[in-house]
Amino acid sequence: MKVERNLFASPRKAIRGARGKPNRTLAIGLTGALLTTMIALVAPGATSVSGAASPQVKIGVDLTYNNTDFWSAYITYEQQYAKSMNIKLLGPLLSAASASLQNQQIEELVNEGAKAVIVNPETATSLAPAIAYAAKHNVQLISVDTIVGVGHVYMVVRASNLLYGQDACAYVVSKGIKSGYVLNIEGDLTSSNGADRSNAFAACMQANAPKVTVLNDPTVWNDATAVSDAQTAITAYGSHLKAIYSQWSSPDTGIIPLLKKASLKPLLISDDGVPFEMCDIAAGTVSASQSQPANLYAEYALKYAVDAATGVKLKAGDKGGGAPTLQNVSYDNDSNLADPIVAPFVTKSAISLKVKTPVDGLSAVQQSTPVTSKTLWGNVFGASHGGVCSAS
Repeated sequence: MKVERNLFASPRKAIRGARGKPNRTLAIGLTGALLTTMIALVAPGATSVSGAASPQVKIGVDLTYNNTDFWSAYITYEQQYAKSMNIKLLGPLLSAASASLQNQQIEELVNEGAKAVIVNPETATSLAPAIAYAAKHNVQLISVDTIVGVGHVYMVVRASNLLYGQDACAYVVSKGIKSGYVLNIEGDLTSSNGADRSNAFAACMQANAPKVTVLNDPTVWNDATAVSDAQTAITAYGSHLKAIYSQWSSPDTGIIPLLKKASLKPLLISDDGVPFEMCDIAAGTVSASQSQPANLYAEYALKYAVDAATGVKLKAGDKGGGAPTLQNVSYDNDSNLADPIVAPFVTKSAISLKVKTPVDGLSAVQQSTPVTSKTLWGNVFGASHGGVCSAS
């Protein structure tokens, strides 16, 4: 298929994670025997989050995309975990960024007998018709990667994007940066993912490194805008530019050559956990990355789907799967229960990240995951495609 490329990027393919609409896509199937074998090693047992045994149950799946490494990996993990949990999957159906089609497809899954439906919503407010239809048939939805701001879903399975922002800040602070400039390349601030990352990063930097000037550049997840903004900051501030925080991974391939050309080595922190980030962290051209855990998204979405289908009642404060406790999350005046998964923050070697003043009730201390960890989905994907550098 056609691969969209950033005009500023190097020939290496950049692969986006799980935030929303892709800017560049690379469709790669993950049916290789090696990946399946590696995933099987970490597949969960046939138990629900509540601890009850999972009966065989039909679970529907409707996703926005399957044409990025993240979502391809997610689907493969989901298929593997479903087998180990004795679940029959209906789907995944793909809505191709059409909210109306997604609502229609969810109705079809309900009519086909799904007892719960896992969905990656097109937007936080696009699922109202599907939620209403499913409710009439006593079927509940589990939202993956996106907060739902219209109606009730059983669970939101999504990494804590507030933690993303604080982790990036904590890494900057851990390097002793107390002055100069830090470029914050923001995603879409109308999305909960982009807003959470930006708000937490800004609040953490203000509280823990108040003399550092944070340059906030909104990009709406546009690669070309991100790389252009990086070039502007490099030209304007030179060696006073101490760090760049890119809220998604694909701009890295355009930013790294700019830094090399300018003979500058600020910290470069990004989000996604795709194979090329693992390659670049090992090589030292990227400092750190928050890995959006495709494996945990798939595992806990299925477990909560079984809980929903079997009538398990959960509430805020209960033990979480990916987070210590379940929490209520709000968007657009609606509140839903969520398991805000603690995503791995990947560095070359394991370090302790500390801030004196955490934000939004987050822990002041986090431990990073070394880039060599075989549990990282980017490494699993890379291993099945000739290594993380070859896969990218």
